[in-house]
Amino acid sequence: MHEIASQPSFGYFTTALLATAAVALSSGTQFLVIGLRHQRELMYQAYAVLCICIAALALSNVLLDCATTLAQATLALRLMYASSIFSFPAFIVFVSTYTRKPVSRFAFGVILMVATGFFWFDLRAPYGLHAGFSAGAPMVLPWGESLFTLKVQPSVASQAFHSLTYVVFLWALLRSWRFYRGGQARPGLLLSICLLVQFTAMLWGDIVIDIFDQPYPYLDAFAFLPFVLLMGVSLASQLRARTLQLEQTTLELRAEAETRREAELDLRHIAYHDPLTGLPNRSRALHSLAEMLADASQSGRHGAVLMIDLDNFKTINDSLGHHVGDRVLEAIADCLLAVAPGESTVARLGGDEFLVLLDAGSHDAMDADATAALAMGVAESMVERLSVPLPIDSRILAIGASIGVAVFPNGDAEAADIVRCADIALYRAKAAGRNGARLFLPHMQQDADNRLELERGLRTALERNQLSLHFQPQVSMSGKLMGAEALLRWRHPELGDVPPDVFIPVAEETGLIHALGSWVITRACAHIQAWRSQGVDFGGRLAVNVSPWQIAHPQFVEHIQAIVVTAGIDPEWLTLELTESALLNDFEAALATLHALSNIGFRLAMDDFGTGYSSLAYLQQLPLDELKIDRSFVSALQPSVPDPLAGFIVDIGRRLGMATIAEGVETEQQRARLGAMGCDTLQGYLICRPLPEADYLRWLAARKATTIEKSTIA
Repeated sequence: MHEIASQPSFGYFTTALLATAAVALSSGTQFLVIGLRHQRELMYQAYAVLCICIAALALSNVLLDCATTLAQATLALRLMYASSIFSFPAFIVFVSTYTRKPVSRFAFGVILMVATGFFWFDLRAPYGLHAGFSAGAPMVLPWGESLFTLKVQPSVASQAFHSLTYVVFLWALLRSWRFYRGGQARPGLLLSICLLVQFTAMLWGDIVIDIFDQPYPYLDAFAFLPFVLLMGVSLASQLRARTLQLEQTTLELRAEAETRREAELDLRHIAYHDPLTGLPNRSRALHSLAEMLADASQSGRHGAVLMIDLDNFKTINDSLGHHVGDRVLEAIADCLLAVAPGESTVARLGGDEFLVLLDAGSHDAMDADATAALAMGVAESMVERLSVPLPIDSRILAIGASIGVAVFPNGDAEAADIVRCADIALYRAKAAGRNGARLFLPHMQQDADNRLELERGLRTALERNQLSLHFQPQVSMSGKLMGAEALLRWRHPELGDVPPDVFIPVAEETGLIHALGSWVITRACAHIQAWRSQGVDFGGRLAVNVSPWQIAHPQFVEHIQAIVVTAGIDPEWLTLELTESALLNDFEAALATLHALSNIGFRLAMDDFGTGYSSLAYLQQLPLDELKIDRSFVSALQPSVPDPLAGFIVDIGRRLGMATIAEGVETEQQRARLGAMGCDTLQGYLICRPLPEADYLRWLAARKATTIEKSTIA
């Protein structure tokens, strides 16, 4: 540049060209860096290449204007055409990407091949794209600056290149106009202005200089200056807008990520914590217990699990509503947290069940016995604390709790097994009267296994014909056969004969009592129908026991009536024996059920009268036909007892118009005392033991034969 500036012809025009080259080169370098950073953005890369070509075009114009020899001018002219040739692919790519309709790869390949052909021709031909040229008279500008000029002879190649230039510019103008009409007014208008300026400069050179042969310099290089400036501003503005948009998107993504992180934390908290009390839930408690169990196995220490179940929560929940129940659970959680040792874990398993984990590392007890003693002490403290009435809103509510305790590790037992052991101990605490604590002992597991075996066996006993009825006769004081009681018996294939007082409670707790009760009534009706058709004198009545759960069932009356109708027997041949516990839960509903049964024709008997909650107030409301005196009152009939309770029961039955039946009569002395009291019917070993059907029928036949023989002798 220093050499060019030292020439006499160097002036304002060449200085302006150098400034144009500097601006284009600076803009091209800037957007070349931007294009390399945004590798997928061809627009920035194409614009950078285009700016560099414009800078080369301006510099070649400077070399041509300042040339002193024909060789220098020839080199400058070749560089000028080379810059123009390589600017076309970049120009086409830029315009297409700027207007958001990129050319296809095939079209770009064709354009690149054409440009390469022109460049090769310009490089190899003696006069480049022209047929020839010679040095002309220097052009002197008004301010005295002298420019080197050439007289050129056009060729087919130069004319083709010139025509192609117009085609490309017209295509670019059409693209910019459509871009403008497509809603992109500002960028489309800027591109159109730049293209019109360049197009005007081309027309200036072709018309004014070439056609009219006026002595003016070409302005093509200067025409690119608005393009560089305006497009640079436009691209910078778009880049700025995109940067702001990316920053805004980044902020939104960060905010969304933070929201998602908080949501995940909330979901994790919800997944492992009880929403009502905020305590860890079952999943979290089992996970913590598994970790404690692993630590205890490695350290040799012992921990404990306390299973807590509230005693009166269901009553409070049903009577006062769930909102009060929720307040109770929150208060219970606070109480447990206050009483539990500092490093223990208090969790809510669900409903009214809570779990307390005593970590093996939170106390000094090393062996299982010391840990059990410590855990039982904590459990008793909790029982004592929970037995204190709680102030809930404006009420004082007495809750109470039962607690089961299990020590770990316990052999190969896992976390769920330890909790199950604590649950077994809790069941024992409830069975012992509630409001207490029990420690799990090995025999409890065996008892639980036996109970499970009973439950499983009951479910298949009906299908496998393991149930049967035994019959114990009932006779009057004069010896007349009044009927019999059907007693359910179960012979388990592995456990042998299971007493009713063992399997009946299991059936009631599991809901199997309804199926068992239906089977008993159905079989009793079948026996009555068969015996009557065979002419067997069995006294005319058969008594069956009915569970309180059957009485409470809404369809019990319809169900038993359907059984009787199907069997084809009279309802009065069947006596239904119920205990006082059937009346305790809902007396009004039970009373309605008993009246419905009595109206159908069934005889009703109160079994074990006097051993439960006996109330003369409700007794006189019941449509009972019989009162059964429990065997405990019969066995108390001793000469040393002048006024036994059995006599009181007989007197009540007589006053209420009910027959009385004494159970468990085993001696003649008991028979005599009951006869003296006025008891109506006897049942017990003195008369006959409960017998299977075949033995009972033989007993009936033998008794009938004996009666006939006595009548014959008499």
